[in-house]
Amino acid sequence: MSRILIVEDTPLMRDSLVDVLTASGHEVTTADNGLNAVEMIADGAEFDAIITDIIMPEMDGIQAIMEIQSMQPHARIIAISGGSARMEKAQGLETARRLGAVAVLEKPFEVDTLLTAVDAALA
Repeated sequence: MSRILIVEDTPLMRDSLVDVLTASGHEVTTADNGLNAVEMIADGAEFDAIITDIIMPEMDGIQAIMEIQSMQPHARIIAISGGSARMEKAQGLETARRLGAVAVLEKPFEVDTLLTAVDAALA
């Protein structure tokens, strides 16, 4: 069983991701923003993969990716984004890819697309 951290500020999206990944046999932990995720990892939490939104309060996904990678350089990160008024989805996802995200997904995405990305990240 793989341990996956979901970093997502929207409760409905976070709950949907938890449901899909739990049903697929993964152990799932959640954080509602990048700062909470970084604090978990700084406190010693370990995950096989991290799925993070890009646009979030407190600390966005880009900053979280950079902080997480400074602590765990080989972290397997999947970035997801629906964009916002201040950032197009493609812009944030391309930045995440350049920072080392193993996969990027534009919201909305299909369940199969998510599971394929998770499988690739865990391989």
